[in-house]
Amino acid sequence: MKNWLIILACLAATAVTAQQETLFGRARVVGGFGAPIIEMGLGNKLNTAVGGGGGVVINGFFLGGYGVGSVDFEQLFDQGEVEVLDIGHGGFWLGGTFKSHSLLHIFSSAKIGWGAVNVQLDDNNVTYRDLDKIFVLTPEIGLELNVTRWFRVAGTAGYRWVDGVNENHGYKNEDFSGGIATLTFRFGWFGSRRW
Repeated sequence: MKNWLIILACLAATAVTAQQETLFGRARVVGGFGAPIIEMGLGNKLNTAVGGGGGVVINGFFLGGYGVGSVDFEQLFDQGEVEVLDIGHGGFWLGGTFKSHSLLHIFSSAKIGWGAVNVQLDDNNVTYRDLDKIFVLTPEIGLELNVTRWFRVAGTAGYRWVDGVNENHGYKNEDFSGGIATLTFRFGWFGSRRW
């Protein structure tokens, strides 16, 4: 009788374990992609930034990395003394799509990265160069078009938030932050299941 109780207890424990749900229990890698990225300022003086990224597609979501940069923020130049002013950042890129099997569907993502603002100026024959380390957060939402099974184009609107700029140089976080429009060209395999 004692053996039967032990066997029943083991079977009950197995049944309970089989019914547990976990955060990634049903997650399945279904594809991957690479993507050129173009960011443009919306109603502000942010210059166009270009770069790229990529990731793995897990069900309807993706996780990967990105890197973008832009140059010549002319509105911040002080009487032509600044020779170079650019920004570059990269880091994690995560996002997802809703009903990605549809021709046109919702696309959203967030870029979470670190980088630097590069300053070079020539003032009274003294050359100066400085790199400000920054943190950048860029959430976005928009629409994505399935052009082919392996090519998608997303148009989004978002906000680039920058923190960490050294304000002693005559510019501030807000000079690099603002609304943006982004075009993302995703090339890869996105899975064949419908989410």
